[in-house]
Amino acid sequence: MLSTLRAAVLCGVLFSSDLLSTVKKGSQECFQFILPALPHAIDLLREATVRVKSTHAALEQLPSPSPLMANTHTNTHTNTHTMERGTQCEEEDDEEDDRRRGQHAHNHHHPQHGSSHITAAAIAAKTSHAVVMAKGGPYLPGNTPDPPTHYTCSCTHDQQIPDSIISRGVQVLPRDSASLSSTPSESPRATQATSRLSTASCPTPKVQSRCGSNENILRASHSAVDISKVARRHRMSPFPLTSMDKAFITVLEMTPILGIEVINYRDGLGRVLAQDIYAKDNLPPFPASVKDGYAVRAADGPGDRFIMGESQAGQQPTHTVMPGQVMRVTTGAPIPCGADAVVQVEDTELLRESEDGTEELEVRIMVQARPGQDIRPIGHDIRRGECVLAKGTHMGPSEIGLLATVGVTEVSVHKFPVVAVMSTGNELLNPEDDLHPGKIRDSNRSTLLATIQEHGYPTINLGIVGDNPDDLLSALHEGISRADVIITSGGVSMGEKDYLKQVLDIDLHAQIHFGRVFMKPGLPTTFATVDIDGARKLIFALPGNPVSAVVTCNLFVIPALRKMQGILDPRPTIIKARVRHTHIHTPNSIPYSFNSNIL
Repeated sequence: MLSTLRAAVLCGVLFSSDLLSTVKKGSQECFQFILPALPHAIDLLREATVRVKSTHAALEQLPSPSPLMANTHTNTHTNTHTMERGTQCEEEDDEEDDRRRGQHAHNHHHPQHGSSHITAAAIAAKTSHAVVMAKGGPYLPGNTPDPPTHYTCSCTHDQQIPDSIISRGVQVLPRDSASLSSTPSESPRATQATSRLSTASCPTPKVQSRCGSNENILRASHSAVDISKVARRHRMSPFPLTSMDKAFITVLEMTPILGIEVINYRDGLGRVLAQDIYAKDNLPPFPASVKDGYAVRAADGPGDRFIMGESQAGQQPTHTVMPGQVMRVTTGAPIPCGADAVVQVEDTELLRESEDGTEELEVRIMVQARPGQDIRPIGHDIRRGECVLAKGTHMGPSEIGLLATVGVTEVSVHKFPVVAVMSTGNELLNPEDDLHPGKIRDSNRSTLLATIQEHGYPTINLGIVGDNPDDLLSALHEGISRADVIITSGGVSMGEKDYLKQVLDIDLHAQIHFGRVFMKPGLPTTFATVDIDGARKLIFALPGNPVSAVVTCNLFVIPALRKMQGILDPRPTIIKARVRHTHIHTPNSIPYSFNSNIL
């Protein structure tokens, strides 16, 4: 079986670009050998257990390899030997290395040994591309908007295969064995190594959800990102383009609503209620006058009336209005017993007053009043037990006043998200620093902090972080431990010092939901999440261009913060408008620009 698989692998070499034009006949012969072996080889590479006894028997019936293949076998085996030894994981202890070296030396002298291991590095050593097959076929970035669970990893001859991609659990069974083959998922070392797939050599287009607990990721003091192989970095981003609509939906879907806390109503401005608010009392709690004037009996009609006193706001009248009498009232004052209407002062005429002019004694009512005129009955505005503010209400000044009206001084609200902001780049200086050659002042951090604070959210200033994986990891650790959302600017494009995505993937085991958005500006915008002790942290890695940073912050970060604080519809308001001048932009991309504070 091993020799058959090796022959199949060697056949693949014939299809590389340097041999395709000269080996047509050999290619036809290769098809005869490789096609029957491919389904079995793929099954072995997939994370599944496969019984292979019957397949071995079928493969043994195939004809022997051609001389061309036989001549190539020795060199291929030697190269495989070198590749395997050069790409072993750092976690492999000395004993395991000695065992593997001894076994490989033995296999070198006995190439037909039935229990030899076939590793991913050995397969990739002589092929132009190593493709991890997805269900239904390989995934090619750009061909489909939704990459499959298993991703395509394209590694050329010039790129080292990452240590973590080597599968030490897949082996070809002896001919007489009917047991199940071991898969990578059954090998603890393979599982650990695979989870550390280096994005420097073979990054993941769409990082999957991480399994297990992330409670220990904050303890690492040094980054595992390899920065030495600059020449082998990818020239094209491995992250597929995501439409802006899909990116926005993804952000909202992955954004949690924060927990609940109890605050004083005076601190409720901008907060979202986590409970319904009910009135404890009627408003008004008594029949109240709507206007300044006289409380009268409607049945008396127009005429001259004796004034028996006054009712002022804040006082409860003690006298009863009798026929032929009225009582002077002010706006909001209780209506005395016996009166059922109010006549405004403009519809009266004073007939008699006290000698010192301090009291009104008699007045003429000039209009016919109707019962209930200019009186607010009990509970006219709010009735006892009525829901005055619903759960999910975004409180403004009026809502704060209403809470005071109904006497609710302690309210349950959703917590405000705490946002940490940092800028990345060796070229950045603080605004107060003098410029030096090759340096610029950092403006993104100030702009982003002000943008977040404008919406009322508490912020943490993480400062400037250099283009170094260890420094990035340390700053991200601080942000994750202190904040709910981390915003970075810079370090997310294709530069040789753009390590941020690798740190998120390799060190933090973050789930990168998208790494590029089809918009201008803001193409390399990245969104990731990390779950720590049951709490989800959001990471927005924004471009370093100042316009890109502020545009993407308003489009993605602010809506996410609004959802986190419990706002039912966090989407921004979109207004269609017609521009006065011709604007040319890239077809199918969405341009954004600032003009008079309008996006």
